[in-house]
Amino acid sequence: MMFWNLGVTLTHCLILILLLSIQTILALKPGSARLMTIHWNSTNPIFRIDNTDNIIDVNKNNFQFEYDQVDLICPVYTQGSMEENMEKYIIYNVSKDEYETCRIMNPNPSIIAVCDKPYKLMYFTITFRPFTPQPGGLEFHPGHDYYFISTSTNDDLHRRIGGSCTKHNMKIVFKVWDSKAATTATYNMAEQSPTWWTLPTLRTTTTTVRTTTTTRIPNTTKKFKTNKKHPNEVVKSEELTVEGRSASVNAKSLVVCALFALIVAMR
Repeated sequence: MMFWNLGVTLTHCLILILLLSIQTILALKPGSARLMTIHWNSTNPIFRIDNTDNIIDVNKNNFQFEYDQVDLICPVYTQGSMEENMEKYIIYNVSKDEYETCRIMNPNPSIIAVCDKPYKLMYFTITFRPFTPQPGGLEFHPGHDYYFISTSTNDDLHRRIGGSCTKHNMKIVFKVWDSKAATTATYNMAEQSPTWWTLPTLRTTTTTVRTTTTTRIPNTTKKFKTNKKHPNEVVKSEELTVEGRSASVNAKSLVVCALFALIVAMR
């Protein structure tokens, strides 16, 4: 039992040290703040309904006060393009329900960008930080998801139901990384008891050997009469004695081998 308790304690310590070392190495990794570019038009493959490219993780493994950025680029056309083919959009920040139903129900929705000048290169830069220097600006808090959609059509810029959101799947989710939650999850994993090193329970079987002792009463009526024994009686007693000793030795050997294997495994 003493070796078992010692092995469990040492194993927990080694696992905890390993996890903390990995976390320290990751913490020393250089910052990886990104600047992304998203062309907000119906031909962008990111909006294909058969993939998940429109679900984007931001601020993952960044240093403190390092924030990812994204440039939302509006469609731009050259002079002489047909007006009915020009894409114009209003990009809204919406709730999860509005995102899933492509329906803007808020009477005063949060507008991220307005792409209404097709002959001019326009882009809107968003920084995913939890505070904003501008009054009424959008803040991106760790552990939260932010949903952007556009329900505009070529002939109705201000449409709020369906539109390009339904027809071309023009919607994006930005998932803001929460470093504190990730750290907590790491420590929780370290505190859980691992199951891969649990040793099986050793069972020993003890064989009980029963011997029968027969008390012989001397015959006094016949003087000097020889007591004839069964020819196998002595041999049978010797066999029982050897079997009993062998079972005892085997049980002891099994226990010693099990303890030795346990000590070696813990080393």
